Amino acid sequence: MSVSKKILVVLGATGNQGGSVVRTFLGDASLAAEWHVRGVTRNTSSAAATELANLGAEMVPGSLDSVAGLRASFKDTSTIFAVTDFWSAIQDPAIAQRAQEKGVHPAIVAQETEEQWGYNIAAAAADIPTLERFVFSNLPGVADLSHGKFKHVHHYDGKWNIAKHIQQTHPALWSKTSQILVGHYNSNILPGSYFVPRWNPETKRAEFDGPTSGGVAVPFIDAPKSTGPFIRALVVVDEPAGTILAAYDEYQSRFQTADALARITGREFGYVQKSVDELAAGNPLGLEIPETHLFVD
Repeated sequence: MSVSKKILVVLGATGNQGGSVVRTFLGDASLAAEWHVRGVTRNTSSAAATELANLGAEMVPGSLDSVAGLRASFKDTSTIFAVTDFWSAIQDPAIAQRAQEKGVHPAIVAQETEEQWGYNIAAAAADIPTLERFVFSNLPGVADLSHGKFKHVHHYDGKWNIAKHIQQTHPALWSKTSQILVGHYNSNILPGSYFVPRWNPETKRAEFDGPTSGGVAVPFIDAPKSTGPFIRALVVVDEPAGTILAAYDEYQSRFQTADALARITGREFGYVQKSVDELAAGNPLGLEIPETHLFVD
């Protein structure tokens, strides 16, 4: 590594957002000449990590559970991109076990876990004397912004609470912090997602559902491709610390999504409005998804 290069540390480097950042900085010759990209991941031997290493990234092992490990990963860096993943927590059997022991919904423990990850990242980053910019992937705090009306959107609120913690506990780090608010992933419509359309044998079509009319356009993004250019705008264009950037490719309503899928696949898609109670009963996350729709729409 050239001593003249700035170091960009990317957390979650093999994920949707982090991987996009790594590829953006290494795929542009002028950026690659200026930046040394260090990707942090749990398994540096994975196929995804190996692919990034072959592109020129320094891949280092790291766990969001370890402040000391994160501090080592951040050594000599000038910029950190930090993202936390609620969904990896909610799918962890250990989280379900802890929730059962505590007698609470797993989403609550997943949020607590995500928040602790964020606190660990902040504690480590605050100790790095070379750090100039900290970019955090945040989402709006639904409980706060709805004045307590919607209390179950844990995958938003955890990130919001991390940002509040940084502001209150690490003011020097906060003075270097910018935020990116990433829209709904296009991949949310794919199998395995909590937002995927379901086949209705009565109407003979795949149907999205939600508690609203479905006509309101919401922001969508192809996260693996588009996150990186937004981070480049924050870091390379040198937007001042404190910038909050909304990252999306387009606005699209549920009806527009269904129509687009029908045109592309030649199959029938639709949207059905249902009650919050009906949606919660049919989803393992309960009120998480319907309250997300109510807030965003």
